[in-house]
Amino acid sequence: MLLFVIFIGMLAYRLPTMALAGLAVWLTWLLGIMLQGRAAGLVAAAALICMPRVFFHSHLACFDAPVTFMWLLVCYTYLRATRSRAWALASGVAVGLGLATKLNIFFVPFALLGVTAYEAWLHRRRTGAWRAAAGERGPLTYAAWTAASMVVLGVVVFFAHWPWLWYDTWAHLKSYYAFHSHHEHYPVDYLGHVYYAPPFPLHFPFVFAATTIPVATLILGAIGFGVTARRALLPLRDPGAPARRGADAMVLVNVMVPLLVIALPNTPIFGGTKHWMPAMPFLAVLAGVGAVRTGEGLWRRADAARQAILGAALAVLMLAPAAWATWRSGPYGPAWFNELIGGAPGAAAVRMPRNFWGYATIGALPTLNAQVEPRGQVFWHDATSGSIRAYQRDALLRGDIRHAGDWVVPYSSWAVYHDQRDKLPEETDVWRAYGTEWPVDGVYLDGVQLIGVYHRVTQPAAPVVPPGAR
Repeated sequence: MLLFVIFIGMLAYRLPTMALAGLAVWLTWLLGIMLQGRAAGLVAAAALICMPRVFFHSHLACFDAPVTFMWLLVCYTYLRATRSRAWALASGVAVGLGLATKLNIFFVPFALLGVTAYEAWLHRRRTGAWRAAAGERGPLTYAAWTAASMVVLGVVVFFAHWPWLWYDTWAHLKSYYAFHSHHEHYPVDYLGHVYYAPPFPLHFPFVFAATTIPVATLILGAIGFGVTARRALLPLRDPGAPARRGADAMVLVNVMVPLLVIALPNTPIFGGTKHWMPAMPFLAVLAGVGAVRTGEGLWRRADAARQAILGAALAVLMLAPAAWATWRSGPYGPAWFNELIGGAPGAAAVRMPRNFWGYATIGALPTLNAQVEPRGQVFWHDATSGSIRAYQRDALLRGDIRHAGDWVVPYSSWAVYHDQRDKLPEETDVWRAYGTEWPVDGVYLDGVQLIGVYHRVTQPAAPVVPPGAR
């Protein structure tokens, strides 16, 4: 019973993230079906699941996986709203819930506005009029319903979810805006340079994405991007081409917007891939489209259904290494890099970040449980005292092991150091105090150290207490 209670306690904060990440896979599957059929939907779902970093963030008590689902939900309801006013109302609720989750959703309506403008222009080019014929619903008609819903219902739901905004509303809105417009910048070690403040390099999200997404997904996604872009642009060459109600353009726009927002020179870049994670479901959908197109190209003599099945089967085989990498990297997803950069060792060689906010601490706990002396003092670099208490509460760390506190390395016997270029002074403090530069153990991914566990053989000196002090 005690183990069950501990398990539920560990899971409670993270369960909503897991549930919404699972629903994102479901919506990705549905979107793949809408774009290219069931085979594409299957590959899209598999591609999203088999992204080591997406999988990692899908298990945290954090906003990134939930806002990925919300972004996808807004886009899905937008597509359904082209055929139903009820779905137009749902799109407004989705925007409100998305804003209640994280500010990223603010950019989605603007991205969809561009898609709608393109669709309306194509409609006018095809028919000679902006408005649809009597009895029909053209882009301007369903766009008006959807836009009104997103503005009105979106704002209502956002205000309704947050009682803090119900009083001193204007002051609190300004405070909310100021928090995001003047966000703190945390150091990021990127290609040999530690960035502390803007301007940040424009290529950061594109290089980072290219080296942290499985290669098979990149290949299939590139094929799918080409197929979808050609299909979206076909009406420019042939005004009589069948209208797809913005599905292709919507996916193309939303695979790019999250990365473009991070590419802006003043946008914070700490945390890496999690900040443009809303693009990943759309990339997965494009991978599904690419798989079907590959089947069409390789098995030309087969019928369309067989081509799709064979293409999906080939794609699943291509994704097998990604599935294995996702399983292996597990709790160390932020340290995983693909073959284009040489995996984790190649990324370490060119100084790409592999640690962020102490996530890998848990890997050092078995060593500490086995070797730390009773009531031993441990210096926990980049891990808060709250985290240590949580480990002890959940029976992951011995209850007698003590937290040495920040900047008190000289009074500790053990040290847990996370490899981060901007934190090197703290590691050198350990070296000086312990008289050694070699850890006794560590946490590794493909031979790359994520954590070093240091031990001092001689007992630390007791802190000097001034006369009369307690």
